[in-house]
Amino acid sequence: MLIVPDATPGQRRFFYGWVIVATMFAINFSTMATGTLNYGLFVLPMQRELALSRASFGWMQTTRRLSAGVLSFAVGKLIDRYGARVYIPLSALLICGCLLLFSISSQAWQFILLFGIIGASGLAAPNGIVTSVPVAKWFVRQRGKALALATAGLGIGGIIFLPITQWLIDGHGWRGAWQMLALAFLLISLPLAAVFLRRQPEDMGLSVDGIPPRRVPDDGAANSPSVGGDDEQMWTVREALRTGTMWKLVSVFALSGIAQGGASFHRIPYFVEKAYGAQLVSWSFAADAGGAAALALVSGWLADRIPIRFLAVASFSGFIVAILLMIYVSSAQMMFLSTTVFGCSVGIGMIVHSYIFAAYYGRAFLGAIRGIVMPINLLSAGVGAPLVGYLHDYTGSYLAAWWTLLGIYGVSAALMLTALPPRRVSAHPSTSSG
Repeated sequence: MLIVPDATPGQRRFFYGWVIVATMFAINFSTMATGTLNYGLFVLPMQRELALSRASFGWMQTTRRLSAGVLSFAVGKLIDRYGARVYIPLSALLICGCLLLFSISSQAWQFILLFGIIGASGLAAPNGIVTSVPVAKWFVRQRGKALALATAGLGIGGIIFLPITQWLIDGHGWRGAWQMLALAFLLISLPLAAVFLRRQPEDMGLSVDGIPPRRVPDDGAANSPSVGGDDEQMWTVREALRTGTMWKLVSVFALSGIAQGGASFHRIPYFVEKAYGAQLVSWSFAADAGGAAALALVSGWLADRIPIRFLAVASFSGFIVAILLMIYVSSAQMMFLSTTVFGCSVGIGMIVHSYIFAAYYGRAFLGAIRGIVMPINLLSAGVGAPLVGYLHDYTGSYLAAWWTLLGIYGVSAALMLTALPPRRVSAHPSTSSG
């Protein structure tokens, strides 16, 4: 009998993977200061001073998403190979510098360029691989729970930073607000990443999920993939791209990206122009972030128990309800309900994006696989913001845009129902690099 180090549940030491989760929670929290969910609060004050068109603000977000998409495969490969311990601090310094430069910029092209640089880092990108892939590499059986806890930082960050952003704009102007948010982001993200992050459990002599190896016979059974508790299949990039499921997922996230990219940015100016005060709107979007945090936690628990595509359909259905409430909004209560439902749908969607590729294709080449999907996802989301802006500028209202987005979400939900987990044609999966 070959003796492999074993431990009873009572003897297990604290699993370092939860330190990774806590660190990514804090980093996700800090990214809410970088012009993600709070970006819409800057639109009207910046527009009043700089006389920029609504479409120009849409292109700022588009450039951010496009640059993140172009470099996402390279970023994913770097995360797979080296981890995020050095990458995140360097990206944080770059992003902080760009945010500080916002405060002295005045031309549309300057903001577009700076947003493009921020996006290229991948750190503050929507559903970014920089903070989710490292967590997924530490867990399999508890992946949903781990991703949910790390992702909840985005929602909690939104709750905190949205009202703070509006308070800073009211008290120090939009230029001063960018400066203070830049420093807050840097002080949180850089030291935590540099001190606590590690690439994967094997680098520390640990097993995935913190499950100790068990005793196995000396007849070769030690090569069984379940010895260390990690019994998932591993797909290379090439293998994943040969499955129909991959292209269904790409199509779904491309379509839904257009809708979410358009709705997320334009909702704040839409509600403000409906005669709800900017501070009240900021609080309603704090409720949005709270819904995202709460449903991310619930969805993480559910993702380990039900097919992940069902959660995706629930997310798309929630977006449909939220947009309908936007169209027919007639009170502050309806605005809060719309933003909360939208946030809940975002929270579910964040777990879906982080979980589904790991669940379907394994963790070995997860960064590279998601790095291929992200450009399409971010490109489509980038198209959504200026598209809605142009529809608004052309028609004088957002109504046509909102109905268009409703149809897109309906198609996305129907297609996601058919995206079943892939099956291998060969009985001997490849283990070569992607």
